[in-house]
Amino acid sequence: MADPDDQGRPASGPEPRAPAGRLDVGPRGPIAVWGALVPMVALLGLTLVRVVRQPKLNFDEHIFLDVGRHILDTGLPMRAYGFRTPSLFFDHTPLYPYLVAVLTAIGGPTELIIRSTTLVFGLLTVLLVYRIGLELRGVGSALVGSLLVALNPFFATYAWFIRMEVPLCFFLVLGLYLLIHERFLLAGLAIAVAVMLKEIALAFWLVAMLYVFFRRGLRAAASMGVPTVVALVAWLAYAAAIGEGQLRYTIDRWFGSTVGADIADKRLHIGLYTWAQTVVGQVIGPVLIFAGGAAAALAVVWRRRIPPIVVVPIAYVVIAIIASFLIRLKEPRFLIAVIPMSALAIALLIDWDDVWAAIRRPRDPRPRMEGDDAGQAPGERGLA
Repeated sequence: MADPDDQGRPASGPEPRAPAGRLDVGPRGPIAVWGALVPMVALLGLTLVRVVRQPKLNFDEHIFLDVGRHILDTGLPMRAYGFRTPSLFFDHTPLYPYLVAVLTAIGGPTELIIRSTTLVFGLLTVLLVYRIGLELRGVGSALVGSLLVALNPFFATYAWFIRMEVPLCFFLVLGLYLLIHERFLLAGLAIAVAVMLKEIALAFWLVAMLYVFFRRGLRAAASMGVPTVVALVAWLAYAAAIGEGQLRYTIDRWFGSTVGADIADKRLHIGLYTWAQTVVGQVIGPVLIFAGGAAAALAVVWRRRIPPIVVVPIAYVVIAIIASFLIRLKEPRFLIAVIPMSALAIALLIDWDDVWAAIRRPRDPRPRMEGDDAGQAPGERGLA
């Protein structure tokens, strides 16, 4: 197996390679530890606005709480909220309602416990983004990437919800982190958990599969891809056993939402221009777009070595956004994982420590002397 430190931090000069099986990690020490607190405090501050307002449960949150209670009472994922008669809940892959059931069984203020659990997953996502930036680049890239996630209002809003999107983000970023370390089976398990939280994670699974196949071959790709396939087959078999008719109905709804069947849902009738405004203004936001443009421009001009793993978040972002325009059902939540993946791409495209050093480096005000070498700074003579 190739030495995984080829993902490591680029350097301006030769550095000794890390031992086989280990990454050449970025700088460590107090500054790295204290730096991790900055994005966490930022996310807590944004989320606190929502916590203080203490919003009432919305329709979807009522549904998940209802399904969780039915799992505890009957062992089956049944939904009664909003229906005249209870029915099996197959709207999404099944893991999140069971997590809600486990947290409900703890007792106490269930709403607060589950929303707090979502916030913990949000904080862990920010920390993982920080860790990846620290290992592959340095403290500067770690701060840039993690702050772009923490300060995104859309991500912060859903960090205080009874929904599966923020936990899904955590497991996708965890899968990426394990891919960097070439722990393919563990990466596959993390991605499988994300897929079982919500089916939209299949897009990331596909990108990761292709990346591992071209980088490490079929065996490694199979090791990473099999857990998701097994989990999906197991869920479909179980769902068919307890309610084949309801499962068929759900799959028909999924297909209809994708191609635009005659379903009474206003999300199926959003124009492309309106949707583009939603993606740019509501999900991604101007800060992430500006940072992405700056990183892309610097990557072209700077021409420094870029960790190969950056292909995965970039490809996922492109595929997810294009797919959101092609499918008829327009739901901003489907794009939430674009936020941490975009932030990671921005953090890894450029060594932001080098950028900061270049900004701080004083320039020699002396005029260029005759005979200076072309490749030297003004006023510096070449060595004989």
